[in-house]
Amino acid sequence: MRDLCLGTNDFHKEIADENINQIDKWGIQNHSPSEWLMFATEELGELAQAIAEYQYRDGTRDDVVNEAIQTATLCIKIAEMFKHSMVID
Repeated sequence: MRDLCLGTNDFHKEIADENINQIDKWGIQNHSPSEWLMFATEELGELAQAIAEYQYRDGTRDDVVNEAIQTATLCIKIAEMFKHSMVID
């Protein structure tokens, strides 16, 4: 698979929608940086599982995309918190 340099799809809407889904499911969260990292790692593990299911079983591309969007959303939230927080708890 070749890097498409984010030039083929606009994932902003999918990420914005997933952000709303995460807030609806979990509410507004306040965690330490290491806790956020644990959550991101868990999401990355789910992405790895979706890719393995796609590659070796009957997993779907949609499952891979959905897990990637969930992971990306959480990672962007972490970047936002670090960029805009004066104090990191």
